[in-house]
Amino acid sequence: MKKALLWMLIVLLSVSIVSMFSLTGCKEPEVVIETVTETVTETVTETVEVEAAAAEVMDPADMKIGFANLFDGIDFCAWVKLSMIKYADENGVGELITVDNKADGALSTQNIDTLIAAGVHGIIQYMNDAAVNVNIQQMAIDAGIPIIGIDIPVGDAPYVGGDNYRAGHIAGTELGKAAIEKWDGEVDLYISVETMSNLETNTLRNGGIIDGIREQIELPDEKVVRVDAKDAMELAQSLVTDVLTAHPDAKRILIGAHQDDETAGAFAAVEIAGRQDEVLLAGNGPFASTLANFRLPEANFWIGSSSFVPENYGKYAIPIMIDLIQGKAVQNNTFFEHYWLTHDNVEEHYPSDSFVIE
Repeated sequence: MKKALLWMLIVLLSVSIVSMFSLTGCKEPEVVIETVTETVTETVTETVEVEAAAAEVMDPADMKIGFANLFDGIDFCAWVKLSMIKYADENGVGELITVDNKADGALSTQNIDTLIAAGVHGIIQYMNDAAVNVNIQQMAIDAGIPIIGIDIPVGDAPYVGGDNYRAGHIAGTELGKAAIEKWDGEVDLYISVETMSNLETNTLRNGGIIDGIREQIELPDEKVVRVDAKDAMELAQSLVTDVLTAHPDAKRILIGAHQDDETAGAFAAVEIAGRQDEVLLAGNGPFASTLANFRLPEANFWIGSSSFVPENYGKYAIPIMIDLIQGKAVQNNTFFEHYWLTHDNVEEHYPSDSFVIE
């Protein structure tokens, strides 16, 4: 009997010990589960916060945009600058910082340094030296900010401006048509007034003029004289004077100019030479000289210019820069719509009572 009781006591004691260890073991998974749950919750919360921060984009009101103008002293460029100011304001840009490149490569480089040091979030570059612009693009890349090229490419950065071949082709086509009407398509000489430092822009625009002429009339290479006026009115006048002097027997002369400062210089050369009846002239603009000529009571041998609508540059460039700053994709080339501006339609596009030449 005693042995039986002793065995029963041993069995009960064993069961109690096993139960104690079993219950203690059940508590360990609860601690592990609680720890894992807390860790996962913290990780998920942190990830969500990072994604939310990445999704935020800069508001235009917080943006500082730099505009490096080609030359404030050129009326066309002054109108471009006014357009940038107008559309920066209309698009709610916080600050637009403008600098004047004065068509000088070294100064342009200094200006970009100035804009970067001022903490701009993006740069709109207008400079007529494509080689300088390649270095300018690299400066922007090194600073980690987007850049846009206006009218002259800035490396392979997004381009906003004229369709240079299209604009030139319009002018050339009109020259060819005028030559048919005036001289039955017979031409003795074509003077191509160019800005060769513009490289691709010059090739496209002036090549477009020649192609437009040749689609209307015959123009062999031996009748083409190219001059580099470097965007300068006085130089254009001097160079065209030299060509006219060298060709006294040419009585049917076409002149196409890269831009209307050069067109105005060519116009002055023809007038001084007294050869107005022997010349048909076309350009690309408009500049103040363009509007002044087309507003004269009677039309003359400056038959027209392809319009690059300087008053609309900011309309295109500012929203594209805002998109770039916000990290959005933009198309590589944004071209303006060109049209043929003449004595007959200048008042329609540039009313004298609202578009005043200063």
